[in-house]
Amino acid sequence: MSMFSNGLSGLNASQIALNVVSNNVANVNVSGYSRLDAISSSRYSASNSNLSTGQGVEITSVRRIADNYLNNSLWRSNSNNGFSQAYSSYLMISEQLVSNENLSIAKGLDGLFSALDSATTEPSTIAPRQQIIASADALANRFNSLYSNLDIQSTDISQQINGMMSSANTMFSQVAALNSKIVESSATGGNVTALQDQRAETISKLAELMALDVSRQGDGSITLSLSGGQPVVLGASAATLSNKGSGYAVSIAGQNFTFNGDVGGKIGGVLSYKSHVLDPTKAELDKLAKDTADAMNNQLALGQDINVPVGVGKPLFSYDPSNPAGSFQVSDGFKPKDLALGAAGTGPGDNTNLTALLEMKDGFLGIYNGLVGSLAIKSGEARSSAQASQTVAENALAQRDSVSGVNLDEEGISLMKYQQSYNANAKVISMADQLFSTLLRMM
Repeated sequence: MSMFSNGLSGLNASQIALNVVSNNVANVNVSGYSRLDAISSSRYSASNSNLSTGQGVEITSVRRIADNYLNNSLWRSNSNNGFSQAYSSYLMISEQLVSNENLSIAKGLDGLFSALDSATTEPSTIAPRQQIIASADALANRFNSLYSNLDIQSTDISQQINGMMSSANTMFSQVAALNSKIVESSATGGNVTALQDQRAETISKLAELMALDVSRQGDGSITLSLSGGQPVVLGASAATLSNKGSGYAVSIAGQNFTFNGDVGGKIGGVLSYKSHVLDPTKAELDKLAKDTADAMNNQLALGQDINVPVGVGKPLFSYDPSNPAGSFQVSDGFKPKDLALGAAGTGPGDNTNLTALLEMKDGFLGIYNGLVGSLAIKSGEARSSAQASQTVAENALAQRDSVSGVNLDEEGISLMKYQQSYNANAKVISMADQLFSTLLRMM
């Protein structure tokens, strides 16, 4: 009967192995799937006889092929890539805004100073004075529009951060739930390979949003922490991230932690852009608007207008000190005759004060062009970094898949091997049946 038993065990083992191979092939296009391998071992007889040939074969386990080091590398590269892509994409938008022909402060300054220059020959004529005011108003609109576009980004970023935190909270709960199922199923000897794949894929998506420290526990669960050490998944407990306005908080299992914007991933990339690029750019734009208004207003105050009677120069621009670029405007009620283009005590044809105004052009343009150039350099560097991180992430995925992914050529070879094994064991059973029948006829 050992021949029949051996053949039957081989038949069963081959069937299980074929099922494993077919499952691998079926999941070849499933993201995050780790191929399975049927682990077999010989069944030995307890007999001490030197004629004992064993008791066939058995499948002791179905093993999930996964390399923790490669998975960790993939998650780290996903986090770095998420950061670089988010930072680069937002920075590119800012670069395009400040260099946009319809928003460019440089073009507005050019228009204003061209109008001032046109008035040098006949500073007391109304027409060129009207053009100066129109150009000043156009410059104000550019300051307002550019600042508004940057301010919209601030609002979009806040909404996006809240959305990404909400997604992260959902995935924290998913990982915690999978931890619970894996621990429970492992304790009863259940197969947890599919659950482990789901958990790994969820962590991979989480890593795109933030950098994570991963710690594997003896019971099969995984602990996740932010790069600053704040826990976000502890066994079956999941954290909740929240935006407190003045900062960000982590709440888990009755404990509360805070964290800053240095969290890596897309969230970190967006917050880094806001703190290191967007906010400073808005501040520089505010300063340029304030300095432009103050410098020109102060110079105009030194001259005289062409009203009757002659008056001291009025301020051309006004602004709200709390938001200079957003509120920058031509002063209410300002008229062409109010422009103090001549020096105090001179006749209506004097352009001394106008000449002093024209000398400010290069300074203002230099500041704005410096801002544009700085953003262009940062954007170029960010694009290069994003391209490099994308390549690293793709390579990390390829390395992970070279070990854990399904190779159809290899599975095809395994399929033929186990099919041949199945057929051979079927023949063994058939032969055992024939021998047994022959034995019965002889009795």
